[in-house]
Amino acid sequence: MNSIVATARRGRESARWRRFVLERLHRLFALLLVLQWIQCFKGYWWSETYHVIYGSLAVYAATELLISRAIAGRLAIQLAGVFLSVVAFAPMQWHGWPVSWRQLEEVRRFIVWHGEQFHPFAELAVGVLLVTHVLAAWAATRNRAIAVLLASVVTMAAVDSYFPYELWPHIALAVLAGLGWLVVIHLQGLRERHYDSWAALAERPFELALPAALVIGILILLGVLMPRAPVLLEDPYTLWMEAQNKSVPGMAGEGGYLINGSSSSSGGSGSSKSGYGRNDSQIGGGFQFDYSPVMQVTTSQKSYWRGETKAVYTGKGWADRKGMQTEPVEPGSKNLPLDPPRTQKEGVREVVQTMTMLRKDRYPVLFAAGPASEVEEINGGNNPKLFWNPEEWELRFQRPTPLESYTVVSEVQELDENRLRETPAVPKDGQASIDLDPYLQLPDSLPQRVRDLARQTTKQATNDYDRLKLLESYLQTTYPYTNTPDTSKQRSSDVVDAFLFEIKEGYCDYYSTAFVVMARSLGIPTRWVKGYTSGSNPADEERARYGGVGNVDPDGAGTYTVRNADAHSWAEAYFEGYGWVPFEPTAGFSIPVPKPKEAVAPSVAPADTAETPEEEAPRAAAGDWRKTAAIAAASAGAIALLALSAFAVLKRRKLLASWRTFRHRGDTPNQRIVREMESLVRFMQRKGFKRHPHETLRETVESWGGRAQTLKPDLEGALKQFEAARYGGGNVDEEAYRRFSQTAERIRKAL
Repeated sequence: MNSIVATARRGRESARWRRFVLERLHRLFALLLVLQWIQCFKGYWWSETYHVIYGSLAVYAATELLISRAIAGRLAIQLAGVFLSVVAFAPMQWHGWPVSWRQLEEVRRFIVWHGEQFHPFAELAVGVLLVTHVLAAWAATRNRAIAVLLASVVTMAAVDSYFPYELWPHIALAVLAGLGWLVVIHLQGLRERHYDSWAALAERPFELALPAALVIGILILLGVLMPRAPVLLEDPYTLWMEAQNKSVPGMAGEGGYLINGSSSSSGGSGSSKSGYGRNDSQIGGGFQFDYSPVMQVTTSQKSYWRGETKAVYTGKGWADRKGMQTEPVEPGSKNLPLDPPRTQKEGVREVVQTMTMLRKDRYPVLFAAGPASEVEEINGGNNPKLFWNPEEWELRFQRPTPLESYTVVSEVQELDENRLRETPAVPKDGQASIDLDPYLQLPDSLPQRVRDLARQTTKQATNDYDRLKLLESYLQTTYPYTNTPDTSKQRSSDVVDAFLFEIKEGYCDYYSTAFVVMARSLGIPTRWVKGYTSGSNPADEERARYGGVGNVDPDGAGTYTVRNADAHSWAEAYFEGYGWVPFEPTAGFSIPVPKPKEAVAPSVAPADTAETPEEEAPRAAAGDWRKTAAIAAASAGAIALLALSAFAVLKRRKLLASWRTFRHRGDTPNQRIVREMESLVRFMQRKGFKRHPHETLRETVESWGGRAQTLKPDLEGALKQFEAARYGGGNVDEEAYRRFSQTAERIRKAL
């Protein structure tokens, strides 16, 4: 009796290990590989998309570990996980229930309104799940697993040239998954060819897992701790770009990367969030304010923190100029050149800034006040390649890179308005120090009424500087600021034309783009700039709390906290012999440009810009209670479905037994034993016990018993009961069927 119990215990232990290690563990390795593949879209996919995918893959991992078979049930649970993840993480908006379920148009509108919000999150999550399933099913042999691992490493190395991708950590995890997968395939082969050896190993799981875990862990640890070596061979694309003195672009949109995941909103829903790096190729839509901090700036002069410059206006948004010349920059580089160079140092202030990054993001550029003249130090980013564009004043990385902190020195020109009024933007002889054509470019499709409005607004001015101040004042005072403009009013295909004459409200991108386009229509060279406003200084806030008591630094020196809500765009205009001058056309903003101590009041007074800044705009209203109720109901339904599925998995044997009893309730015990035996044979074949076509059932059972000695008594007992029911000629009773069912169940449990 004791030997029978010990045999059953060993059988259950071996079966547990076989089900977990041989049938299920490789699915987790497939999931780990897919996770490394999708990381190349960091900064290109929205953060909400990753949350949805991670939630869906978590449900995948749970179901694949708990349920070995029942593929339809697993897929149903995983699809429910996708639905729940989209509802939980995607920026959905509840539009209310249909007025009447009997009105087809109301039902259709209800389905369309809410179904569209699942796009593209649901499609991407289902696609990732499908890839994971296909990978787990296809790479079932050693050669295929090695091919997948090598293809993964090569693909990630190639993607590293184009995307903001931290190559080595993902390579290490991919190798870890590949080695673990090969161990599983080796054990599967061992069980197939040498079952007794496998059975002996399965009885000592700790001794089986420990050596494999130690070897793989030591290899990965040595690789991670290995000191970084310099790059010996660049990929061909990078070599070609560097040979032309160009930086390698990252495929993360025109603006670099997406900080908070921001799809462009086509209406006033405000589904996207504020932050640096929204795609500039298409201006428009709305957004929500995100007040999470990005960096702290300790500076000797308050300023806007300049990031990138765009010169090509397409009618829909902005694009970079092609073929710009850049120079490599190393920490400690001084006297960065300017194009055109400054002819005099009078009125130039040196501004020292130390930026401490507060987010673990990848940054395409270094932010600075005006043109940088020196890069003192850069911490973090594994020594990324940095390039300086002397004409556009950009410190751009070869690829977006993570940063901890950096220090730059800028040379900021004081705003001498008297001198600017005497300086034409374009020299009278047309011989400018730089090529001004890119900064006068306008698409042929620009409506004439934009040009007419620019001339009408500036007709009283007698010089270029006053014309620009009139444009600045007109935009600030005519169009109200809002982060959710009503784009349903837009009819024109040109975004500036639509803003000025149709939408008539907007945020900084609308104002700054309109200013540049209108100025260019007057023949004044201008360009579009984006970065961050100054941010908030806690010392100023504390001083304001106590009625303004305390010393105020007129230069605004101090430490500023810059948030995603401080992301901003403005404009710069060129004056020959003076350089680029910043302008702030957005309502409610004032650019902190230093002025000479004895500044003369302008002949054209600028608009009062002491309005509430962007970061103090009201937060988006909370969602409707019906949306909360719908999410709660959907969550409760999904949880109930998961709980029911888990109960079905835990009680699957009893449920299957009850189903078989119900299905065969009208059959005789003989017929039920025959059908149960046929089912048992199919089950054994699925578990790897082969049956040749020419064998009788007795010959097959004898060969199975020789392979699995622990199952031999039960197999022979089941065969005798089957032969008695099939060939005995008499009717067996219910007790005989019950004994046969118990024997068959013991065999199934042992496997």
